[in-house]
Amino acid sequence: MIHVCLTHDIDRIDKSYQYLTKPMRALKSGNIRLFLKLIWSALTIRRPYWGFDVLMRIEEMYGVKSTCFFLNESIKPQLKKPSSWKLAFGRYNIHDKKIVGIIRQLDANGWEIGVHGSFRSNADEELLRQEKKTLEEIVGHKVIGIRQHYLNFAEHTFEIHNRCGFKYDSTWGLTKGIGFKEGRVKPFFPIEGSDYCEIPMTIMDSPFAETPNRWEQFEQIANEIDRNNAYLVINYHNNYFSDSDYQGYDKDYIRMIEVLKEHDAKFMTMGEAYKQCILHR
Repeated sequence: MIHVCLTHDIDRIDKSYQYLTKPMRALKSGNIRLFLKLIWSALTIRRPYWGFDVLMRIEEMYGVKSTCFFLNESIKPQLKKPSSWKLAFGRYNIHDKKIVGIIRQLDANGWEIGVHGSFRSNADEELLRQEKKTLEEIVGHKVIGIRQHYLNFAEHTFEIHNRCGFKYDSTWGLTKGIGFKEGRVKPFFPIEGSDYCEIPMTIMDSPFAETPNRWEQFEQIANEIDRNNAYLVINYHNNYFSDSDYQGYDKDYIRMIEVLKEHDAKFMTMGEAYKQCILHR
């Protein structure tokens, strides 16, 4: 059987530099229609990267629920280090009333909330403990799942997660291409004597969109998951539901759900998948 976990990394809820870079890229490529669409979007749509209304509507339409990993990034911009700008600018404040409201709304209506570990937290235990604590204070209960921002991974990341009280992680995955990192199809338990579980991520939005013959590969991946009675973990960032900036991404997401429904796949949150992994360990 194919078990499906739909997930969303919540990196940003609004544009910052993208208000400039996206239209300029469209203009440079000669795509005047897209350029005008982006300008119109900037003038008329508030928080075009919000995305929650779209993903919730799609998932409610198909009777499925997902897991949303929320980021609490604390890194500060460094003038002489441009690589820090993308991380620091455009990030949201997790204590913002609108963010707290959507987290609680999702949690109360059957979506699962997890931690999207900040850029440095994969190697900083105290920082990650605080991020987990902050999110738990918002939802009012324990949070058991995590995925690291940028899929960052250090030598002792598994151990840090385990000591912080996480039950599962879904960082193990590809940043380029789709499929199985190092050939791992099934969840695994990386720490001897612990129930901490790694449930690999299989498909991410942008790499999927950039993959040649992506639907043929999607079928191959689904069949491999089926043969192994494993979990197909799909990651779609909330901002990629912005049709003006990421045309067709929402349609791909819908088609994935429809194709998997045709395969009689069983949809579940990551937390539900973890319970199954423990039961059948």
